[in-house]
Amino acid sequence: MQDLKVKPVFRELSSLSDLGRLACAFERVPKPIFGIEDDDGSFVLSVHTEQLGDSPVFFFARSKKIDHFLRYRLEGESEEVNFSDDASDARNLYSPILHIRKVPDSFKKALNNNLAASSLASQMELSDVIGLLKLSPYRMLLDESPAPLYLSTADNQSYLGIFVHIGDSEGSDLYFFVKISSDPQKNFVKYNPQKPNEWAFTNRTDDHGKYFAKLIRLKQGPA
Repeated sequence: MQDLKVKPVFRELSSLSDLGRLACAFERVPKPIFGIEDDDGSFVLSVHTEQLGDSPVFFFARSKKIDHFLRYRLEGESEEVNFSDDASDARNLYSPILHIRKVPDSFKKALNNNLAASSLASQMELSDVIGLLKLSPYRMLLDESPAPLYLSTADNQSYLGIFVHIGDSEGSDLYFFVKISSDPQKNFVKYNPQKPNEWAFTNRTDDHGKYFAKLIRLKQGPA
């Protein structure tokens, strides 16, 4: 297959639930999932959510099977992510899965590398989580959905970070992060943009008058 002049980056997520949350939660239209068939017959399910310079960033989870859709449902504190062969139940969100048998060599190489996407960006450490929450709705002006917050662990330290792309010039990609004490064991953050101190980790997104950002867990290593 002819290779493309792009430098893709693939970063593995902690679970299929994180992939479903990334592809569907708070999205006006759920993002498509690229189901790349591996040599052993399993699948790499990936979503393109970030662009760092000329490098598209794909976050992925592995699965032994695929179907036409990845189905996502959030009700109360219960989050469900599974496969479906139809998209007929309006109570759920459905991300279409594209079954890809072959990819360019550059994609295969990048997939095996599992490179930290943050290494391609200018990194800035913030003083607290509130700073990240101020940046998340900023992305809504560009993407129509709040930016994901990526939760990573490296050297026994937990980090919460966000990618921000400003302009089109080289070196304009930024990664803002903050150190946190541990994994909060929640999937979302709720906050009030008018009252920055009113924020909390949560599994519910039905608190009216609040903004929400989704937490996406990465496998061991930096974002």
